Amino acid sequence: MSLALNFYHDQLGEGGATSSAVPQAHRILYVRYGSVDINGLMMGADEAIYCDGPVTLRSSGAWCQIWRWELASPNTPALLHAGSDVLSMLRMQRIIANVSMLKGTQWLFRLDRIMTPAGGVADRHQHPGPGARCLVEGTFNVHQAGESARDLAPGDAWWETGYDTVVAWSSEQMGAKFMRAMVLPVEWQGKVTGEWLSGTPPVRRPGSWKLYVDQIVTV
Repeated sequence: MSLALNFYHDQLGEGGATSSAVPQAHRILYVRYGSVDINGLMMGADEAIYCDGPVTLRSSGAWCQIWRWELASPNTPALLHAGSDVLSMLRMQRIIANVSMLKGTQWLFRLDRIMTPAGGVADRHQHPGPGARCLVEGTFNVHQAGESARDLAPGDAWWETGYDTVVAWSSEQMGAKFMRAMVLPVEWQGKVTGEWLSGTPPVRRPGSWKLYVDQIVTV
């Protein structure tokens, strides 16, 4: 069974609201700016939620932005929100091709945040599953065999297979902060991922890792 991980940016203007619900899916929603009513639940900036049912959005007043990650069949059309003063954009779609996600099996669908100091370098490492990242602050660089990226800006997304060896670094002038939505084996629930291939793992600074969602899903 092949699945894709899709990543969206949704914007709602002042008083904006969706006109209908997007259909159910395994999805994680993160409020990047402002505050928004998600299915009747008011959420503010830097809050996230897992939802496996249909979703509607309504701005609480000012402009807001929601980042949305969804698991879907590769041939499913993009699930874009429509409505009054609503803009929905598919920013990334990647097929999960290096993990055998058999129908009926359980997986961990995670959203977490990584913060790196100015000049920080994440030396050669791997992860136990694939995922889509998006930069929140600073700039970031990623070198890997599949997809490399240079001088990423806030809002830019990139993909890591997990099994490809990665070297990543922030600028000397400012640290970086980014969100990661990953699909992992369930035994990683509550644990920090990362297999360091260049000797001693880096010292984790207080606040450098924040876990938002760790949801076991059946695909």
